[in-house]
Amino acid sequence: MSFMFHASAELRHVTAIPAGIPASKAIKLLQDHEFFLSCDPHMIKFELMPTPSDPAPTVPDEREVEPIASAKVYTVTDRIHTLPAGLWDSDVVSTCEYFDLEDGLFIRLQSPMSVVMETVWQITEAEDGSYELVEDIVIKCSRLLLGYIKNTCESGWHSVHGKIIEKLQGP
Repeated sequence: MSFMFHASAELRHVTAIPAGIPASKAIKLLQDHEFFLSCDPHMIKFELMPTPSDPAPTVPDEREVEPIASAKVYTVTDRIHTLPAGLWDSDVVSTCEYFDLEDGLFIRLQSPMSVVMETVWQITEAEDGSYELVEDIVIKCSRLLLGYIKNTCESGWHSVHGKIIEKLQGP
């Protein structure tokens, strides 16, 4: 019966990449896992872990992306504000699987309370020939947590995309 209490949501965020920045540079930056992890506004620490071999991490078929390398697995600790003004914060430890893709990155985050987020980050060509940073998220969790997690994603994506674009524009 627990399936009745689970829900899912899909979110998409798109940011234009400034003219003159080649797609290859943007893809390479997405695949810099340490930089990418540092963009998370809630992350307080991370650690590279041994990649399990039985079973080995895989990308779900329905995501329709193909990894170009084996997964790298990280333990990530996020500080989550559970009450306003930091009156009560919690440290949440998640396992993150990072898969490099030909045009970006796939990340599966697994957190306590059966929270799973699967995100495809891609550099795509827009209709006008420019490039875009596209983030497609699938959230799977308890119905009770879904609103909070969606709000956290919606309130933080501008900051993450901004850090990526800022780094792309730097030397």
